[in-house]
Amino acid sequence: MGFTKDQFELLAPGGDLDSIKAAIAAGADAVYCGLDRFNARNRATNITLDVLDGVVELAHNNHCKIFLTLNIVVLESEIPSLIRLLKQLSDTDVDGVIVQDLGLAYLIKYHFPQLDMHASTQMNTHNEGQIQLLSKLGSSRVNLSRELNIDEIAHLAQFGRAYNVAMEVFVHGSYCIGFSGLCYFSSELSGASGNRGRCSQPCRDQYQTTTAGNNYPLNLKDNSAYQDMDALAKAGVYSLKVEGRIKKSHYVYTVVDNWRKQIDHYCQTDEVLIDMSELYTVFNRDFTNGYLKGDIHRGMYIDNPRNFAAKHFDIQSKSDGGLQAKKFVYDRNTDIIRKVDSITVAMPITSNSKRSLKGCGYKVDVELPKFDATAKLNSTPKLSVLVDNVDDLELIDPNSDVEFFYHIPDALDLQYDEVMDAFSRYPNLIPYFPAILIGEHYQAACRLLDHIKPRWLVTNNLGMAEVAKSMGLSWIAGPQLNITNSLSLLCVQEELKGNGAYISNELSAKQMKRLVRPEGFKLFYSIYHPIHLMTSRQCLLIQSIGCKKQRMNKGCMKRCEKSASIISLKGQSHVIHKQRGNHNCLFGNENFLNLDLLTDVPDVFTDIMIDLRDVPTHTQLSVSKSELIHLFKQALTGEEGAQQALRTHVSGTTNRQYLKGLS
Repeated sequence: MGFTKDQFELLAPGGDLDSIKAAIAAGADAVYCGLDRFNARNRATNITLDVLDGVVELAHNNHCKIFLTLNIVVLESEIPSLIRLLKQLSDTDVDGVIVQDLGLAYLIKYHFPQLDMHASTQMNTHNEGQIQLLSKLGSSRVNLSRELNIDEIAHLAQFGRAYNVAMEVFVHGSYCIGFSGLCYFSSELSGASGNRGRCSQPCRDQYQTTTAGNNYPLNLKDNSAYQDMDALAKAGVYSLKVEGRIKKSHYVYTVVDNWRKQIDHYCQTDEVLIDMSELYTVFNRDFTNGYLKGDIHRGMYIDNPRNFAAKHFDIQSKSDGGLQAKKFVYDRNTDIIRKVDSITVAMPITSNSKRSLKGCGYKVDVELPKFDATAKLNSTPKLSVLVDNVDDLELIDPNSDVEFFYHIPDALDLQYDEVMDAFSRYPNLIPYFPAILIGEHYQAACRLLDHIKPRWLVTNNLGMAEVAKSMGLSWIAGPQLNITNSLSLLCVQEELKGNGAYISNELSAKQMKRLVRPEGFKLFYSIYHPIHLMTSRQCLLIQSIGCKKQRMNKGCMKRCEKSASIISLKGQSHVIHKQRGNHNCLFGNENFLNLDLLTDVPDVFTDIMIDLRDVPTHTQLSVSKSELIHLFKQALTGEEGAQQALRTHVSGTTNRQYLKGLS
């Protein structure tokens, strides 16, 4: 089968003006770049609004598109500025905007439909339901989760064509160890949230040497699908995306130039170039295509987060201790830097000083949800309890005034009968769907809903929201959907037909207080839970306590049940928990307990949840789960001494994220 160049888009990163120019000069079909606000690479230099017109003009003169990244969650206080920005963008020739936030997507669909909208990798798209929902929300393409294999990608690409949604796939650059949009590691440690573009990359840090002998137990090699061009083409991938908005211009030029040659050569000859030597000359942590191949193995890790370039050529040449290799890499990069500098200096970009968010005079008639300081809840928040152990279902009958949620396993297809049995025995049990439901496990979740038809459900996956909507079932947006503003609540209610939502646990009291709850809409908050830091499709145990297996298989998901810890150089531990039927997760060593919320924000939430899953953190209970539920019920009704009793009987907790909030 012959392919033509117009069937593919080579999408390049542009972290600053020089990188944008380098990408254009190297033959990119499109460049994604961010402004100095509202984008998920806060550490990149980014561009300012006054040069955006010039950037777009330069790109278009070279047959290249410009996509602007607005791919963070938005705070309530930022919405007016964001609306002014969207108004300005709608008056430019920018080719698209990349989004994560549901409220922002809602704004674009109904008030700025002239802007082409793309779903960011932060939306963690990996199943058909998500694609359906995002298409209806107005997205013309989705950036698929990096963890998917080529068969999963091919299936979704074929599915997406029926909904006019193009597939965008990362083909080169850094891998995150956790699913994008679901990582709170940096946020919990320092308040630098990945959902706000401030990730401090603690996964790249050195830790105390693990039992398995590793110092960088969360550090993956870089992704490169360079030799998989044929598989990507036959899978139906349209946009081939290079990661690297923090990388320098010579890196961008080298990688884009090589991928340009690959695409052109493949379209001309049906053959794939295999020489990756130039890609190894610029920054890399060595390369792997393990996720794409569906071969998740121990060789995807590397125990060094620094540049592997010289090491690669030293291994190839078996030379004099690396000096010759280092000199080769240095000389090569020096030549490329000079070449790129000579190219970019001849590519001027004009400035438009009228483009500014301050005093620009732009006003937009967008009716926003109105905050009413006098609005009060007429009832005590209702308590709900999340469990994942069938033995804990015995707590239901003695607590008829409490809603019980059952956490559906990630690998539902492998445990379907067991889960069905739980809902058969407890028909009022509410399913609580996880954020990750891939392939047959998503299909199993659809079957489960069709069989049990619950009164309502909670989902952390938008795909299950779409299924619930199609079945006429009431649904609640879970905490991992990262709801942080009133427009997102409105989007869930009006556009997605949801009945409620959890507010993100990354928010502070001040950031919650001005949220506007839509009429008849439930607002949830998880007040007690193990602190989820990340979920990974990789095995985190390989690098920590070790494992006999060389690679993961279905048996790992179905049967493996182990816990371990990694400890930072400062002595702070984090819990790896691999539960039977679930992906590997990393948790904080202390549970979250936020009783301050009950007095700080007394009239916002209709429902309060406590999470009683058995995650082995350092938090200790001196009462039974039944007694704990009783204490929380008392605390919600304001009974004197209940909060103090909880603090006494639940030791080793934190609410520092609540105190910090998002910035």
